[in-house]
Amino acid sequence: MLKIAAAICALLCATCILMGEAVTLRTVYLDGRTDMKSMNLENVSDSLKRLIVRREDIAENIRFIDVIPSFAPAKKGDDGYWIHARGTYGKFDKDSGRYSMRRQVIPVWGMKTPSVAFWANVRTYRFDYLFCVSVKDGIYEVYARFDIENMRKWFDPYQDLIVDFNFLSGDDANYSGMGRGYRKFQLDNGKVRTIKDRISEYPELDYLCDSMVVRIQTHAAKPIVEKMTDFTPETELPVVVHMPFGVAEEFVQALKDSGIDKLTICSAGWNYGGYDGRTPQHLPVCAEAEGEEGLRRFIKRTRDIGFQITAHATNTDSYKVSPMWSESYVGKRRDGSLDSGGGLWAGGKAYNVCQKASWNAWVPKELEDMRALGFGGPHYIDVYSATYPNRCCDKNHPATPEVMAEYQNKILERSKRIFGGAASEAGFDHVAGNIDYINYVDRVMKEYSEHPERYPLVSGVYPLWEIVYHGIILYNPDRLTQNHTRGKCLYKLEKSGDPRWMEGDGIEDPKVALKIIEFGGRPIFYTYKFADVPRIKKAFDEFVPVRRLQRELMESHEEISKDVFLVKYSDGTEIVCNYTDTPFKYRGKSIKSLSYGICEDSNRK
Repeated sequence: MLKIAAAICALLCATCILMGEAVTLRTVYLDGRTDMKSMNLENVSDSLKRLIVRREDIAENIRFIDVIPSFAPAKKGDDGYWIHARGTYGKFDKDSGRYSMRRQVIPVWGMKTPSVAFWANVRTYRFDYLFCVSVKDGIYEVYARFDIENMRKWFDPYQDLIVDFNFLSGDDANYSGMGRGYRKFQLDNGKVRTIKDRISEYPELDYLCDSMVVRIQTHAAKPIVEKMTDFTPETELPVVVHMPFGVAEEFVQALKDSGIDKLTICSAGWNYGGYDGRTPQHLPVCAEAEGEEGLRRFIKRTRDIGFQITAHATNTDSYKVSPMWSESYVGKRRDGSLDSGGGLWAGGKAYNVCQKASWNAWVPKELEDMRALGFGGPHYIDVYSATYPNRCCDKNHPATPEVMAEYQNKILERSKRIFGGAASEAGFDHVAGNIDYINYVDRVMKEYSEHPERYPLVSGVYPLWEIVYHGIILYNPDRLTQNHTRGKCLYKLEKSGDPRWMEGDGIEDPKVALKIIEFGGRPIFYTYKFADVPRIKKAFDEFVPVRRLQRELMESHEEISKDVFLVKYSDGTEIVCNYTDTPFKYRGKSIKSLSYGICEDSNRK
């Protein structure tokens, strides 16, 4: 069977050489029919080829359009890998299987095969495709699947479908080159700016580079909701106070007294109704947690001891229990029904807020009102960078996901001007140009570590996102690496306000701590427990030796020996991470088992 597969692969490769760079468009129709069509790519430059599918050619009866790079055949046994946006990769070592991911933190995927290395940049409809890998009889098919059927539930095609294929050679023909290539694209097109470039305008960012984030989770919150419910003021659950503002003052003082010199506190659950309680309304301040007077004292005390303190806000979820509830700002589906895809949280059933409508109504003033409380530093808006932008078909404020992203960026940009910075949850980069820090890039490491049997094609995770955004956005790599000195979470539930998520088994995993170093991240804690003070201090002490690198770009990452990784930074610094059970020698240094070593460029300024 493998001989037949090899022959087929060789034939495909020869065909590609004859026809130049081409892709196969596989169109799957609503009635189950499938159509295959070869399409030559447009020549933009020697290294950049472009696919354009005109919007008028995207017919109403299409379910999927698959974009398959015919120029990159791969089979079991080939040297190389496929790689997904997060850095999830798979070697060509399986006979059969499938992998797909609907959510892409960056609109990028790539392959390195014996004949070619490339990365694809999905320029349009980036919120409407799945990344897919399929293996049958040892033959690999790696492609982007555009979900036309789902897109049409909201809007007819409104732009051409465009995918750029960037071809790599020499030292760039690897995942580090892919990351550098997309980073250059983002910088050259003014989508993002480096931290070094922004610091002169935002001194709060300079402080942020040297500090960890501790998110008080939470001052106050309602109990966990188990059933999809629209609450009313008469039926909503009572607010439970976890850390009132007066106790929070003592908490930050304890952190300062532990020896931490710089810390950024994100205050969550300070708002009206507690955490996720009555949004989109944030004010007045939660009375149960000691109200505005208590909050102002807490903010002042935190700033007086030299820490930053910022507000946690939720701009995407709305609940019927909120006094400012109105269907006028809720996103609408094509049939006029309310977009209730926001999930189930402390306030009950959540409805998606149209960001265009909220920007034109109350958000700018509310940002000013929050700043007047005393908050300063990166204003945190939940979810913006952890999900795709929602859609809205309301005739008064229609918004495709691209338009919704524009308004998210307007709100974040205004936040930066008012507070001195902006932050959000994860690594989805449609808001990268206005984000200073995120709590984590994604949660795939945690998912793969807990359920490896579900992902047989996955070989691991490379820091592709980090090569793009280190030195641009501050981050922790994954849900797996949060709260790492607390040990493994005893509880899996991560619903808003759930205190059980902050309980750990106390067993530290040195490989998790090392993963933060390898991926260039910084520790982060969600807590309101004094028991976590020494754990936070331990994580901070781990961070101090490498925190200066937060301002540098990550230039490359490679496995230089089995389970030993080398990371290079723009200032010449090299870090070697050794996951083995024996010491490893590099440039005259002995790197201990389950540890790392720093090799600095002697010419570094």
